[in-house]
Amino acid sequence: MSVPFWVVWITLLLMPVTALAEEGFADETPARLDWSMRMEVGSPVSGIVTQVKVQPGDRVGEGDVLVMLDDRAPKAELERARAQAQRLKLAREEAEREYERTREMHDRALISSRELALAEIDQSMAQAAHQGARAELTQARLDLEYSQVKAPMDALVVTRHVQPGQVVQNTLQVQPLLTLAVVQPMVAVLEVSSRRATELEPGTEVRVRVEDQEFQGRVQQVGLEALEGDPGSFQAWVAFDPPEDHRLRAGMSAWVVLP
Repeated sequence: MSVPFWVVWITLLLMPVTALAEEGFADETPARLDWSMRMEVGSPVSGIVTQVKVQPGDRVGEGDVLVMLDDRAPKAELERARAQAQRLKLAREEAEREYERTREMHDRALISSRELALAEIDQSMAQAAHQGARAELTQARLDLEYSQVKAPMDALVVTRHVQPGQVVQNTLQVQPLLTLAVVQPMVAVLEVSSRRATELEPGTEVRVRVEDQEFQGRVQQVGLEALEGDPGSFQAWVAFDPPEDHRLRAGMSAWVVLP
């Protein structure tokens, strides 16, 4: 005797959600979108902002110049460091020649060992001074390079923190100039039960639904510690690759369809 369709339908409605999941039904969990990486960029040198070349929403490539600082002081310091390094290079070479002359005279017993030792000290001091000048020259080159703030990776400009004419003071702490975000892949952050946390493994394929769009995703990471105040819940991160021209934003609501 066959069971009427309406009996089967009522039975399914009365079944617990967990039972449905165990029978192979998809488990749809609320989530929120986030960038896969967020970074504040700045410069280790202080100065006056002369130009901001990007706006929030711009896509930038690795190495693109984003912000420019007044480079007149770093250029002057670089010239001074070059001149100092050249002067001390000549002094080191002269000290080395003087040491060789003194050593030859000492070998011929024309001068005392004390005079040879003093010449050796002068040579060592000249070498050390030249090395210090070379280090200052390297730092001057870096300071000039840092006057142009470049994108460390392909990213999206999220926030602009400075304007042309603004003084950037980085004596104690680097001041952020821009906030960048990596948008490929996007990440859906969700909360799962302790049972789900033990079942999900990195690489597990899932689906991510945002409004009327659906994307293929994969579990990136499952938290190792329960959420504060909720011992039975764990955070999980699902990565997915939306199209390049997508309009998704961090903080948007989403649904993750778990297997």
